[in-house]
Amino acid sequence: MKNTAKNLFFLTLWLLFRSVAAQTENKLHSPYRITPRTGAQHVDLSGSGWELSHTDQPVIDLKQARKEAFSTTVPNSVHWSLFKAGKLPHPYAHKNSELYKWVDEKAWYYRKTFPTPDGATPAGATPANAPGNHVFLCFDGVDYFAKVWVNDTLVGVHEGMFGGPAVEISRLLKPAGPNELVVEVRAGNWGNKATDYESLPRNASGERDYSKRTGYNPRASGKIIKPWLISGGSGGEAFFSVGMWQGVRLEIVSPFHLERPFLTTISAGTRLAKLHLSCEVFAERGPAESHSLKYQLHPWNNTQIHHHDGMVPGTVPSNAILSLRTELTDAAGKVVFTQEKPVRAFQGKIWVEDDLTLSNPKLWNPNGLGEANLYQVRLLLKKDNQVVDRLQFTTGIRTIERVATAGPRYADRWEAWQFVVNGRKLFVKGMNFTPQDILLDLSRERYRWTLEAAKKAGVQLIRIWGGGLLETDHLYDLCNELGLMVWQDFPIGNQDTPGYPQEVWEAQVVQNIVRLRNHPSLAVWCGGNEFNPYSYGNAATLGILERNLDIFDKTRLYVRTTPDDGSIHTYPDMDPTWYGVGYRYEPWISETGMHSMPEAGLFRELVDSTEFTGLGRMWDKEFYKNHPEFIHHFTEYGPGRVPRMLSRASHVADMNDPSIEAISEASQVGAGEFYQVFSEKVQGNYPVTAGLMPWVFKRHWPVIAIQLMDWFGHAGAPYYFLKRTYEPTHISLDIDRLLWSVGDSFPVKLSITHAGAEPMTKAKATVRILDDSFKSLWQKSLPLSLAAGPSVLKSGLGDMTLPTDYRDRFFLRRH
Repeated sequence: MKNTAKNLFFLTLWLLFRSVAAQTENKLHSPYRITPRTGAQHVDLSGSGWELSHTDQPVIDLKQARKEAFSTTVPNSVHWSLFKAGKLPHPYAHKNSELYKWVDEKAWYYRKTFPTPDGATPAGATPANAPGNHVFLCFDGVDYFAKVWVNDTLVGVHEGMFGGPAVEISRLLKPAGPNELVVEVRAGNWGNKATDYESLPRNASGERDYSKRTGYNPRASGKIIKPWLISGGSGGEAFFSVGMWQGVRLEIVSPFHLERPFLTTISAGTRLAKLHLSCEVFAERGPAESHSLKYQLHPWNNTQIHHHDGMVPGTVPSNAILSLRTELTDAAGKVVFTQEKPVRAFQGKIWVEDDLTLSNPKLWNPNGLGEANLYQVRLLLKKDNQVVDRLQFTTGIRTIERVATAGPRYADRWEAWQFVVNGRKLFVKGMNFTPQDILLDLSRERYRWTLEAAKKAGVQLIRIWGGGLLETDHLYDLCNELGLMVWQDFPIGNQDTPGYPQEVWEAQVVQNIVRLRNHPSLAVWCGGNEFNPYSYGNAATLGILERNLDIFDKTRLYVRTTPDDGSIHTYPDMDPTWYGVGYRYEPWISETGMHSMPEAGLFRELVDSTEFTGLGRMWDKEFYKNHPEFIHHFTEYGPGRVPRMLSRASHVADMNDPSIEAISEASQVGAGEFYQVFSEKVQGNYPVTAGLMPWVFKRHWPVIAIQLMDWFGHAGAPYYFLKRTYEPTHISLDIDRLLWSVGDSFPVKLSITHAGAEPMTKAKATVRILDDSFKSLWQKSLPLSLAAGPSVLKSGLGDMTLPTDYRDRFFLRRH
């Protein structure tokens, strides 16, 4: 009995110790991003050499056994790691997603060994990597909860998938190595998994009754800062991402080092550009406060922020002799600018501000307005005339301003939506952009294929939608190169966020503002998608975002959400010519589009072919019973959503009992016509309307949905119809409606949009109308003179009477 009591006493002490230890684990979320270095200062731990295993519950001790270890690569999600290792079949084929349902219920462990970098120990030390250097272990994206061990020491815990954790680990590294890194990753829905959507009942209209779903709600995510698309939201109910989806790196820096540079264009012309550089400089002042991760952005308790008490922080002079050298190199590798400035150093963190003047700059221009010229910026911090730290990043010299559009203002909140880039006004030909892959397979090659297709289509701006990601460096690097402006939503979509932990949200916000702000392609910051930024539930979240944009990037347009401030989202099931009537006073259309089916080959590869029957009755409430795989690949399927797609397809082919090929082709052509007409109508509204961003460029997994390209990267008919309207000079029939009766007098009116910088004074337009057998019915030409762009010319050519024997036929026009 005595021994039992003694054992219970020690067990109680042990549990108390574990509880206290859990409460005091080092929280690693920080707003301060460690800037990537180059050369010997940077060690990339991504790629191969990782082991992945799992447990049912998080381990207390790393010596505990873990299950089914296998080799993998980073970055990757757990889902793709399992597929690429041959553990499970393709997650998007058939209904294989059901085989992955257990993945987000496990604790996952990534393990890797790595040598100690030369610069982290005295051996082989040079002035640039001397003893005493800081070694930062940096994760650029872990989804979602993480713990990090280095050589069996738990260094801390982290939450949030868009940047971090980062930790200084020099004291933990073995002088000769090898070192072991272990990372525990758990999904954002840990312990709160949603009801399996396949088990939900269907309501009277034939749609799943989501009111019966319990557990994690992607549209009311509580304390989890995770976009709904990749967390079981609409159109992706079968998936919940988890894993180390971004890279891992070591950055080795001197006690005297640089951080977070910001180069902005003050003014720019062909002869002269004025730039401003701001950069943080750290000067050693002892182990207590010598690098970013020892700093706090602000206190979280009520206090005076900056109160003089006899010792003002940041004003103790340093005896170090420091200077900062700035170099700009053009695309040919030629150094076109150098400037070195002494740094008046104080112990701790200070800012260096420097004005730069560059002669004959090559400007960065959006697609269609000129070359997207880039420069490499190289910053070198010198101490006693020896380089002790280097930073390098890409920049572009450009100005993006906004002035009021020409239409009436009819709301309190109203932005100036007319973009002026490098002094030139433009109608912005945009596009909405969802993640490349719902399970976060985000290779640079995949991005290049998609973004080059966008450029070839004439797209000038992509909006990174708020139901998706704070995007990767791959996307931004390629947009810089291709001349694609970026509108970046933050990951708030269609919800209130009163539960967001403010310190975690702020860490994610600041990390990404600093990460992205040097990209010339970045044009717009936006709070998120289709949520109310003025609700009580979003006041703190948006306040944190706005204050940090005010601190860290005042140079760009910021809108709290879209639609708002004069932008509109609209998905009308109507004649697309209405865009020239009902929306003629809208300054900016942020979302609009029409459903279509991707190529038939996609279904033949991923769906059981026995289900390709009765496709003309997709609207039937019982259709789902015999088409489970087909419906699985239909985003937001509901019988009520189908008729609009089938009705447009029926203009092209008989939809009573179509083959998979027929319905794919017809729905694409029907949707393509819709895209072409609304784009022509919206562009014809210029200068009242100044921008258009159709929904959506590419899908994140293979589905029936509103899309121009499918997940495989195959462009559908809507891509080509819209591409036609995004050409620099475009001629179209300014039709009043799509459907006409025999005997009607059809007015032949032209709308010509011209984006070129020079006028076209000796142009001629010829319109030829053909019937469905390609017989010519009407033709006329007209001399034209187009003003310098952006301009719109409208002109009538007379009337055509529709033949009385042409009932239930269609016409083609050729310009």
